[in-house]
Amino acid sequence: MTQKKTLGEFIIDNQNQFKYSTGELSCLLNAIRLASKAVNHEVNKAGLVDIIGATDPNI
Repeated sequence: MTQKKTLGEFIIDNQNQFKYSTGELSCLLNAIRLASKAVNHEVNKAGLVDIIGATDPNI
């Protein structure tokens, strides 16, 4: 059974394979990863407040 890697682990493991890389793409991917986690947290915290009522045909 293969163990799943996180995006951060994958980036760190593979960034050295590219001879002329500067690390900018790795930095960008890490920033996107962090932003995605923050958005996910906020969406989960918001819940489904008033979403059901907005689509209810009995309104």
